[in-house]
Amino acid sequence: MIEKGIALAIEGMHGKKVDEMEVKALMELANRTMTRFPFRLPKQLALYMRMASLLEGIYLTLKVDFQFMRVLSSLLQEEGLIRDAYIEEVKSSIESIVRGLQDYIAVAPMLRDYLERSLMEGSSSSSSRSGRLGYRTRLSSSATLIAGSIVTSSLLISSAIIMESNPTLGQIGFAAAAMAIGVMLIARKI
Repeated sequence: MIEKGIALAIEGMHGKKVDEMEVKALMELANRTMTRFPFRLPKQLALYMRMASLLEGIYLTLKVDFQFMRVLSSLLQEEGLIRDAYIEEVKSSIESIVRGLQDYIAVAPMLRDYLERSLMEGSSSSSSRSGRLGYRTRLSSSATLIAGSIVTSSLLISSAIIMESNPTLGQIGFAAAAMAIGVMLIARKI
């Protein structure tokens, strides 16, 4: 794809007419390739990125000082694309959060049914009154364990995120998560 693009550019420089459909198809293929990466770029932003990197390559070849990021950021600010890129990023983040919540809503009833079924099977071998009491105790214990696991995992994830900007706070979060795990293990044995 890159070789084809360079060949078309050289043909255009030599005065040969380049087929517009071929250029359009090549640009569409390049845009599809760019959007496969985790850091997705809007088409306009990708065009500026490619243009600026091409200019940087030319200037480096000619040994001229060219500040890629400075020129790119000023171009993006002039065109108002930075704001649009932020909006797109926020939209995609919100969409992923909504998808996660929908998945959670779908899984939560299944998890509850599974826990109730497994606890009922464990209590069926006991007598009826002690079985009900044991069932409630085990259900309460399982609910506490699940809640503790959720709190601990959220502490670990948030500590990992915070660790980059504030290492002390991140380490405190990891220590709190370790203590929560210890408390859960001790409570489970009791």
